Amino acid sequence: MALYIQHGHGKSDKIRTALDDGTIEGVVFAARNEKKDNLRACVNEIREGYDGCEMLLDPQFYVSTLTPPNDRYLPEYPYYEAGRTASDFTGVRRIRHYAKETLDYQVDLGLDSLVSPTVIFDSFSDRWHQIALNLADASLERRAELTDPPPLLLSFVFKEEALAATEEVNRFLDTVTQDGWNMKGFYLIVARSERSYNQRFEPSRLAQYLYVVYVLGQINGLRVVCGYTDFVGILLRAVGADAFASGWNQSLRQFQRSNFIQRRPGGQRPRERYSSSPLFNSILLSQLQDIYEVGHLGDVLSGVPLDSQITGASDPLAAGWTTPLSQQHHWQTLHALDESLSGRVRPDLQSTVQKLRDANGLYTLLEAAGVQFEQNTGRDHLREWPRAIGEFQRMAGLASP
Repeated sequence: MALYIQHGHGKSDKIRTALDDGTIEGVVFAARNEKKDNLRACVNEIREGYDGCEMLLDPQFYVSTLTPPNDRYLPEYPYYEAGRTASDFTGVRRIRHYAKETLDYQVDLGLDSLVSPTVIFDSFSDRWHQIALNLADASLERRAELTDPPPLLLSFVFKEEALAATEEVNRFLDTVTQDGWNMKGFYLIVARSERSYNQRFEPSRLAQYLYVVYVLGQINGLRVVCGYTDFVGILLRAVGADAFASGWNQSLRQFQRSNFIQRRPGGQRPRERYSSSPLFNSILLSQLQDIYEVGHLGDVLSGVPLDSQITGASDPLAAGWTTPLSQQHHWQTLHALDESLSGRVRPDLQSTVQKLRDANGLYTLLEAAGVQFEQNTGRDHLREWPRAIGEFQRMAGLASP
């Protein structure tokens, strides 16, 4: 278990291609982006053609509480109803009904694990957090009523800012690891505060996220699947996550609440990118061209099969680098980074910190040679992530004496 595709709109042959290449081990389907009948057909196709691929469904029940929801195909699903408010979650009977509808649909679909319904909460002490706990508890009860059901992952979606409250996070961890909660693990999503696609993550919040995954996965021996994680998924894997998911476009690589709320259509087409493991970042193809022109192309290549598209051309801009190629290359890069991990927390963190230092040094070299990076393709994260790792190590008692 390691890298999963975060499924979204316009899948075409993306999932099959990544499975054929061996760069992913699972799929987290999104109900919002697939018609109900099409989803069943896709699940059956993968089950028949790709033995060992784990399939989960993010039921995206949480979209029902957003206004106005960008829910696409969700109204086709039996457990979904738009416009739910906090009052719709009063009473045990209602909570149990939501859990039953959501889990029963997944059982019928024949998935490998069940994912509980949940709601988005802003802090580990607000009303919506309690509703999320109630839905988790009801999901545990419903699974216990089923005959030979798949394992259950309890789902929680919370704002990045919630990670700033250390005592509240610790109480949450105490609650979900208490005796009697007979689940297999967790499916976690952090709703990012950054509106643009980049690798920045405020250090103390990232440290707390790493600690949550470490306590659940490493200390308690539970499965932790982290959705919408992108490059930061490598850090999460290093501290004990069983798998991390990243999608084919930028909105499927990092979770933002605004993507699930209706807005006016439009916007610019995303510029083509290249995912560089030596830089631990996804840079623009035009920047890769600049790097080539100053003689440092080999320093930033990820060393994955699709690099041949770049190296076989006269220069990066002449490589015919398309969006589908960029998407598949991104997964190859994440897969290669994940493959370099040993499964032991201390050495994996040490090696990751060294890679981040090397990446920072490479940015310095490239900038000195005249390559210019934009804010969202620059190296801010290479200053933030090592600080987060150091803070996490102190929290977990893993810091060097």
